[in-house]
Amino acid sequence: MRRLDSGSGTRVAALGIALLVGTVAALAQTTPYDFTGDWTGSATQTGESPVTLVADFMAGTKPKTFTGTLTAGGMDQCTVNGKQKPHKKVTIRLTGCNNGNTIVVHGKLDPTAQTITGHFAFNKKGKVKRGTFMLARGASPSGAFLDDPERSAP
Repeated sequence: MRRLDSGSGTRVAALGIALLVGTVAALAQTTPYDFTGDWTGSATQTGESPVTLVADFMAGTKPKTFTGTLTAGGMDQCTVNGKQKPHKKVTIRLTGCNNGNTIVVHGKLDPTAQTITGHFAFNKKGKVKRGTFMLARGASPSGAFLDDPERSAP
């Protein structure tokens, strides 16, 4: 009569579970990116002209979070609550905007180029409005030429 040996099968299953847990733990350990500083860029709502974005981010209360303000088109100012996600993804919630909108932004961080690009959506009069955006870390427009003495402001 043949004897069933479940010992090796149990060990293989245990090894598989250990590898899976290790992989999940490694993915969860995304190194926090420092979003602090001035960011500028543009956003284009589908069917509309692009608008300039100016943002000032600071560290949030938890690792991988940030807060601040974002101004669109020089007029509409919103409060920023952002979070860094695994795989260099970023989610930003814009609330308290002058026009009353709450905007949800999903982007991808490029730490080398120091940019965030992605898409956004908000509800206006019962219709979902969508678009794309790009933010780049950099000096504010008033300090854009500080590294060039010939072009700096007096």
